[in-house]
Amino acid sequence: MQVYRNRIQGVLLLLPTLVVSLAFFYWPAWKTIQLSRVRTIGGVQKIPNGWDHFTTLATSGSFQYSVSMSFVFAFIVVAGSMLIGLYLSYLIYRVSAGQTVYLVAAIFTYALSFAVTANIMDVLFNPTVGLFKEALTVATQAVGIQFAFDFTTNPLWAWIFATGATMWKMIGYNVIFMMAALSGIPESINETARIDGVGSFQLVTKVYIPMISPTLAFLAIVNTVNAFFLPFPVIQEISGGPSNTLNILIYDIWMTYNNSVIGLASAKSLVLFAIVGLLTAGQLYLSDRFAHYGGT
Repeated sequence: MQVYRNRIQGVLLLLPTLVVSLAFFYWPAWKTIQLSRVRTIGGVQKIPNGWDHFTTLATSGSFQYSVSMSFVFAFIVVAGSMLIGLYLSYLIYRVSAGQTVYLVAAIFTYALSFAVTANIMDVLFNPTVGLFKEALTVATQAVGIQFAFDFTTNPLWAWIFATGATMWKMIGYNVIFMMAALSGIPESINETARIDGVGSFQLVTKVYIPMISPTLAFLAIVNTVNAFFLPFPVIQEISGGPSNTLNILIYDIWMTYNNSVIGLASAKSLVLFAIVGLLTAGQLYLSDRFAHYGGT
């Protein structure tokens, strides 16, 4: 490993990172804190407001609903995408022929942006002309079940649409890392499991999961952060769902800012940042305690 003894050279090497961090993280964060302490009129005039925005949020029923729904949404998305990703990764890992084809089919969603994902899902499940929507309607009617697959009027279907689209997007990312982790498991362990007659469920839960626990801990953290921030295009595609049933924090912040209430929107964004920061710190603490990183 090369050691830089010249202090000026070290500073110059770090300078691009420092400039980017200052321009895109620290300066916007400081401006957000400043804006959270003012009340804006027409999005232009700023009147000092102290910490009143945070007091308002603490007693706001609609904001508390947004916070709680954000946690519910994140839990469904993170748990669902990781479980499905682990299942797909195990199936691909156990396949000997055509593994590359299956792997590409599983991870291609990672190449799509959330905006593209939202548009694709809207086309497929559109209440009027969606192909999948029509197929689901015909299938349920064939067994005597009447269900309105309309995310514009049915809150349950709006939740299924939003969480399903988000999970579909995030599964590919999980499969990439899970497959890399599974590929690092020594083949001797698989041979021993086959000789001992270990079933697939026990093999996954008792052997594979403990061995790839550092990767799973990393994915839990990344997925949690993504679930709070990135699904905005999906929620926007359905306008927050009927009666704003999907008014999660990131969408609520955008709606507040779109109404030119910039100070309150800034306060909400700080709350979101604090929530995600605390969740990340908690997950890091738990991963240090329960994830097995090898060694004694």
